[in-house]
Amino acid sequence: MPELSVPWGHDQLELKLPDSWQVEQVASRSVQRAPEDWPERLALALSQPAVGVPLGRLLSARPHGKIAIVVEDITRHSPTPRIIDVIMREVRHARMSDEQVEIVFATGMHPAMSPAQGAEKLGPAVEGIRRRSNPWADEGAYVHLGRIGRVPVRIDRSVAAADIRILVSSVSPHLQAGFGGGYKMFFPGCAPLETIRALHRLGIGRRPRQLVGLAASQNPMRRLIDAAGRMVDDAGGRTFSVQYLLDDQDLPQAIAAGEVLPVHRMLRKRCSVDCGIVAPGQADVLITNAHPRDFDLWQCFKCIPNTMWAARPGGVIICLARCEAGLYGMKVPPWPLTPTWTRRLFRLIGPEAIASLLTRLMPSMAGDAAFFIRLAAQTLCRNPIIMVSPALHAAGATFPGLRIVASMDEAIAAAERRLPHGSRRVAVFPFGGVTFPIPAIPAPHNGKVAAADGGSAGA
Repeated sequence: MPELSVPWGHDQLELKLPDSWQVEQVASRSVQRAPEDWPERLALALSQPAVGVPLGRLLSARPHGKIAIVVEDITRHSPTPRIIDVIMREVRHARMSDEQVEIVFATGMHPAMSPAQGAEKLGPAVEGIRRRSNPWADEGAYVHLGRIGRVPVRIDRSVAAADIRILVSSVSPHLQAGFGGGYKMFFPGCAPLETIRALHRLGIGRRPRQLVGLAASQNPMRRLIDAAGRMVDDAGGRTFSVQYLLDDQDLPQAIAAGEVLPVHRMLRKRCSVDCGIVAPGQADVLITNAHPRDFDLWQCFKCIPNTMWAARPGGVIICLARCEAGLYGMKVPPWPLTPTWTRRLFRLIGPEAIASLLTRLMPSMAGDAAFFIRLAAQTLCRNPIIMVSPALHAAGATFPGLRIVASMDEAIAAAERRLPHGSRRVAVFPFGGVTFPIPAIPAPHNGKVAAADGGSAGA
């Protein structure tokens, strides 16, 4: 009986698979461990940025300026208190007061951070400094900078008006934008509903295609994010970025600072090497673990479109979702059909029709929720999905088409009923929240190389 374990919070989840399940790949990341002196390396990066002017010089040139520090929210696991502590040393060394600083959580349309969550996320170095979440529902809180195609470029008014903006973000694979980090902290992090909805339409066609791991030149959402970020800087102020890659203990193993786009390009290349994993083929069963993006249902679901390309169309996807925060404010529409009949309906009338229907029936649906439903519908048409989540199962949570079970044994039994007799080729992604498959390039045949199905290079 094949046995393996995957990360589960601070513990490990043991998996015992049937003898007929042949584990062909355990797709673990190849990340280096963060050096013990990473805070000192961060301080050095601020004073000797990869590209651009040192942070201290920017601050000293604007002694009376306003500073906006834009940081990730509670769904990310960066060691933000220690990072903020190093940044605030530079701010105070430049003799700038705490009253000149505002911290903005780039929550996009995630629930606003509570005072307790904010204190936990930021630590004592910024106690007493103003902090708030993105006020996505307050239309008056944003300034309009123009349009890029059909997308209105609107950003938080105070962030846009700041003399210095400091972005603090990790860089990791992202299911739609290719990679997170960079100007994504502005768009959708500091954007209103209209802009967020328009962003989430980019690259999502009638049929699913792999967007995770794509460079900006191939990724519509990332291209627009980067262009919109440049518009913010052209409108006034300066943006300095602190970006990094996290190791398996959520500590920065690679750090770079300076101008946003060059730094992001540097780190996403390294991220692609660390987190993009060559897949030998497409498996009958894909076991993907949401770790470390396992905070709530939406975050947990992301590991599925991240890694689904390692499963054959029609193959079973088993998602392991610790989901400590449950639905975390997501309002799931009531749905009378079983997962099996839901998938049949989706395949009959198409995922786009289903998503459009639900959006019309629930016009107040949040922009990212509408995107979630469209993406989930596309994914369910391609593969049946079983989610192992004791927390969601105990809470009685449901989602259209998604079978939620309490244990791996239940998931195995459900998968066996869906697969034909015979051996099952299995791929396992222990860090599915931050990894993605790169399809192997087939051997040349008659002097030609066939295109890889669903590959990141040609998607």
